[in-house]
Amino acid sequence: MVKIKEAFTLAELLVSLAVIGIIAALTLPTLNSGIDKSANADAMKKAFYYLGEVIEMPAAMGDSYKKWDYDSLTSDNIYRKLRPYLSITKECIGSTGCWTTESVVGLNESTAQGFSSSGYGQSPVTFRMSDGVAVSVSLTADSLNVEREKQTVPVFAVDVNGDEAPNKLGDDIFLFVLGDSGLLPAGNDVDDGIGNCTENGIGTDCAARIIREGSRKY
Repeated sequence: MVKIKEAFTLAELLVSLAVIGIIAALTLPTLNSGIDKSANADAMKKAFYYLGEVIEMPAAMGDSYKKWDYDSLTSDNIYRKLRPYLSITKECIGSTGCWTTESVVGLNESTAQGFSSSGYGQSPVTFRMSDGVAVSVSLTADSLNVEREKQTVPVFAVDVNGDEAPNKLGDDIFLFVLGDSGLLPAGNDVDDGIGNCTENGIGTDCAARIIREGSRKY
């Protein structure tokens, strides 16, 4: 007696492949998004520690940031103090071309205040570093949830992937503040450690949350 082996028909195989293709199309964007967010978080931490070290360097020449009089300084003055220690490929002083021209939004998709095509804050100086990260420096009196003795201090906005999307606070754009003890991530002093770094928040506090938790968990 001849045994007949059961097998899939061509039609069944094609249907199976089609289903697999649909599942892949639905899941791959989510996986890629997760990878991008993780990479952005790592790039943010790298930029934070790098800029923190640069800010300490003028002290070797007797020009510690602790002695800077922000009432008499401009964004340009601060940038020029740091420029000798930065790896820069392009700088924009009083001009555009270094910061994204796309609108910056928060995690909740609302418009993030204070951003323009020139960077963040009033009269910012913006530059591109050798790794492609865009950095904007300006003076601000905004709290950004960082306590300090001086009200007006330098703030650094960092876009870790340059002109690429999503141009979103807490995703690829982050804020750092030069406080009394050096560079601090925005959101450093929120009571719950999370602040507005949630899906429904604007995201200014996300730099501190990522650094505190070690990775992106929102």
